[in-house]
Amino acid sequence: MTVGEQESTSAVIGRLLLPIYFPSLLVQTGVGMLFTVLPLYLRDEVKLSFTMVAVVIAAGGLGGMISQIPAGVLLSRTSERPVMVAALGLVAVSTALVGSTGLAIALIVLRLAWGVGSTGWLLSRQTLMTRASPPYARGRAMSLFGGIQRVGVLTGAVLGGFLLDRTGSGPTFMVVAAITLAGVVPLIFDRNPLTSSAPIATDRPNLAKAVGAHRQLLLVAGTGQITIIAVRTGRHVLLPLVGIGLGLNATEIGFLVGIGSFADLILFPLAGWIMDAYGRLFAIVPGFCLLGVGLLLLSVADGYAGVAVAATVIGLGNSIGAGTMLTMASDLAPAEGASQFLGALGTIREAGKIAGPLTVGWLADVAGLPTAAAVLGVLAFIATGLIVFGIGETRDYQATQQAMA
Repeated sequence: MTVGEQESTSAVIGRLLLPIYFPSLLVQTGVGMLFTVLPLYLRDEVKLSFTMVAVVIAAGGLGGMISQIPAGVLLSRTSERPVMVAALGLVAVSTALVGSTGLAIALIVLRLAWGVGSTGWLLSRQTLMTRASPPYARGRAMSLFGGIQRVGVLTGAVLGGFLLDRTGSGPTFMVVAAITLAGVVPLIFDRNPLTSSAPIATDRPNLAKAVGAHRQLLLVAGTGQITIIAVRTGRHVLLPLVGIGLGLNATEIGFLVGIGSFADLILFPLAGWIMDAYGRLFAIVPGFCLLGVGLLLLSVADGYAGVAVAATVIGLGNSIGAGTMLTMASDLAPAEGASQFLGALGTIREAGKIAGPLTVGWLADVAGLPTAAAVLGVLAFIATGLIVFGIGETRDYQATQQAMA
């Protein structure tokens, strides 16, 4: 396809609506509910310490980390759609069961299963989007994807707190599971599988070849991504715990999380346009620096208004960075062995989902929530530097690699 024959960005996005965007909206609504409900359930009903709350939540990241490479190998041997359906089923079942037990070990096992399912869902849609979105439209496709996820998180955060106050934890977790499972419906009824915007290699390399050929790139890219993912995941644990510290009820905490989630929506369309027009770093640098500023503000906030302002700044920063990590990963993924590469990179990145909650929980117990917020803020600036100086601009990475070959 020549430049004059390039498929329009709207056409690319249109092909992603049913198999990607609509299911993601439903699934992320469930995730948003968990952001509010799970820490409150673990802290107030199960009576776990801050550290143990973090351990249970981080188990989801551990499940995701250990399943990234197997999921990548599986996707190299089958199509994305059945993996998506099976993954969502696992997420829904494990979520429903979380609300039925107060045993820490059982909660950890269920969260591990949740992480495995989440990885299958994330990696299969990322692999599909990498094939279906050409580089010139990828930033906008990925940022819209990130924006839709943010709409779900906003809706879920408010809904989760409301339901927890009025129905209790068990029914609330069942609602989360039902909403998540509803994401399977559009996948079942989508009868037009996406085709690749670029030729798909028929010679699929094995895992060792796919990862070994790019191990240095994986290490460099993974270092920056693991740090920012730790910050992003840690803030989801931090905000509800700060709300508990202020003596707020579940509904009030849900609105507090919702404020940040609403701010998270404001600038995501701009993020995609910036990434495609100017480059990925033009969205990453201001977005992640603003995220760091918001967390530092949270560390000194002493009331509801101060926390709301900090949550807004955090949300705005994350909004500017919408889709940046997925876009960067897709830019770097080789044409041959893309799913294995993305799985290996995801393994490194998922460690951030473990490190973030554990850092918050441990620091909250030993030094207080303000210290935990300050440390996350500093890490946001460190992550920005790692990405800028360690990875650099990736918008034209594959074209440059082909020209050098």
